[in-house]
Amino acid sequence: MDYNQRDHYYIAHNAEELLCALITKEDYIIIHENFKKEFEENTQLPVTETEEMAFQLGSRGWAGILGELFFHIINFFSKGTKQQKKIDSRIRKYNLKQVNDKEILLYLRQLNY
Repeated sequence: MDYNQRDHYYIAHNAEELLCALITKEDYIIIHENFKKEFEENTQLPVTETEEMAFQLGSRGWAGILGELFFHIINFFSKGTKQQKKIDSRIRKYNLKQVNDKEILLYLRQLNY
């Protein structure tokens, strides 16, 4: 899908809109330039596919199971709002792509398969 066809993309201008898009599992989410800096500062960004694949291969698959468990424990005890914890938990299902200096594109990992 071409990035210029923005009518199929959900544009998040703030944390509430982002959480709504993550809950409804929108295929493509654009982090708008006004929200980008706040997003990068507050959100635990997902690892790249390459990093995750290397981690999985190195641990023979156990990393996924144990990694999820540790993530949820750390997320539970971390400082932050409930809203931010929900965003951090749900954003793990998305890949991140820097489209330009002003916007970030999130897309579901399952779209790669």
